[in-house]
Amino acid sequence: MSDSEILLKAAMNRIAARITDKVINSAQEFTEIAEELPQKIQNEWSSFKKEVIAESERLERKTNATQEKSSKEQLSKEDLIQVQIDNLRTKVIEINKDIEGKN
Repeated sequence: MSDSEILLKAAMNRIAARITDKVINSAQEFTEIAEELPQKIQNEWSSFKKEVIAESERLERKTNATQEKSSKEQLSKEDLIQVQIDNLRTKVIEINKDIEGKN
């Protein structure tokens, strides 16, 4: 073999060796990722479920607070109506007393 053939063959051998190393390293990395993936998916799913539960509890508290506020507002309105009724009764009683006093 001539020097140029030997040099070309040496270059091809080194290229093949580097490509083989890269493929082996990539396969090992892929294997590691594939082994970790189920755990990562499980962790993400667990985290997502916790977030959904926390959000549903927040919405429930918000709904309860809104209902409580609405209930308090309703009581306040009822209280105002009752005060108005009481004031009207008082006025009616006073008017009746005036009328009876004049008769």
